[in-house]
Amino acid sequence: MTRPAVVGFAGREKWGEVLVDLVLAGLGGLLVAVAAPEPSAGAPLALWLVVLYTAFAVAATVLLAVVVATTSRLPTIGEGTVAGRPAAGLRSWAAPWWHANALDLGLAATGLALLAAGLAEGGSWAVVGAVPGLVGLWFAARVALVVLGRRRRPALWLTPDEVVVDSPVGRARAARGSVRRVRSSGRRVVVDLDDDATWIACPRPWRRRAPSVRVLVLDAKDVGHRPAEVADWLRSELDLADRIGRIGTSRTGEGGQRATPRPPIITTSRSDCFRDRPPDHP
Repeated sequence: MTRPAVVGFAGREKWGEVLVDLVLAGLGGLLVAVAAPEPSAGAPLALWLVVLYTAFAVAATVLLAVVVATTSRLPTIGEGTVAGRPAAGLRSWAAPWWHANALDLGLAATGLALLAAGLAEGGSWAVVGAVPGLVGLWFAARVALVVLGRRRRPALWLTPDEVVVDSPVGRARAARGSVRRVRSSGRRVVVDLDDDATWIACPRPWRRRAPSVRVLVLDAKDVGHRPAEVADWLRSELDLADRIGRIGTSRTGEGGQRATPRPPIITTSRSDCFRDRPPDHP
């Protein structure tokens, strides 16, 4: 298996992300510093819960900034397993994924705690607590879908007979022989199929739209290879086509798609049309 070149994680992309994380953490820390002295022994529990969640989010974001700053290489293609079967593939970087899930968990706990506090107070507070309670339930369901494997960290796996693509929408599986074309688009790797893929998807409203059964997409933003080179690797493993730089001498079209022979182009000039024309008679 020939693997694509590894791209280091450094420069503007890395330190720009660290800067954004620190700015967000600083704003959150400022809010905590302003709000924390305000609650007193008789202050509503809701105010304490909001301050507590903000402090938790700040700590998680600072930790993410530290992890980003100390990381020099993102995940690369390697060996793994899919449903107990050996596979070769690529998973996106875990740090941003688990940071997002930690914030979801914190929002779920805060919303449900606010609901419980409102119910305990009774009266109009129960109605007020219902709003953050519904938000907490929504985020709790997101976390549960991750635990159940219905929302997944972006990944692409190649087993002996299948192509498997994971995403926050779920997991899609397609037969290797059904792959028609592999291409890159921006920071994504796109796999076009001739036959429908099998999906285990998360339900609405935790996904924006129904997943496509003929197009599989890997978000390759947080991996250690360029998307175009991941697409090259997958085409090579599937024997779809030569690499992009050799398309002109291969039997396939652009992006690994089988090319259709083109008919010859016949050109004629105006002079050719009149060359053998008999002279006009008066």
